[in-house]
Amino acid sequence: MLERSQRGILFSKSTIQRLKPRIMGLSQKSGFDSVLELLSILHDLSVSKNMQTLSDAAFNNEKSHYNSRRIEKVFEYMNTNFNREISLAEVAKIANMPEASFSRFIKKRTGITFIDSLNEIRLGHASRMLIDTTQTIAEIAYKCGFNNISHFNRIFKKKKVCTPKEFRENYSGNRIFV
Repeated sequence: MLERSQRGILFSKSTIQRLKPRIMGLSQKSGFDSVLELLSILHDLSVSKNMQTLSDAAFNNEKSHYNSRRIEKVFEYMNTNFNREISLAEVAKIANMPEASFSRFIKKRTGITFIDSLNEIRLGHASRMLIDTTQTIAEIAYKCGFNNISHFNRIFKKKKVCTPKEFRENYSGNRIFV
């Protein structure tokens, strides 16, 4: 759960309702009792069956470790420039490789294509914006580098198994304020 928490975790409403009183009660405890209760809450969260990771693996501010400085430079570039059009030629140039060679290289090193990697990064940023802002879905799509709202919706639903609207509604309905 700790590893998944770097990308954000959404717990089910039932888990939140069950644990909210215990979380709120933490302020009433002191010393070792508060530590034990916190560990107990974290354990209950870690075994919760209905948790959903909010961002994709490629969306991470930490450096990727693919044992390749070329891939790390490309991911750093894509994370910085996700909001605009990025071509295969552009990233192949950063990796100092021909396009076809780079295409095979990224697929071999990461297990996914360049386009899938870029889309994961963009979807990670879009997910974060859906949660943190009140901007329209269309605005978020365009700010995350998707130039076609239908394409954005299709890709989002394929990767997240819900529409951007459903994602936003599910998240906002499960928020817990402590």
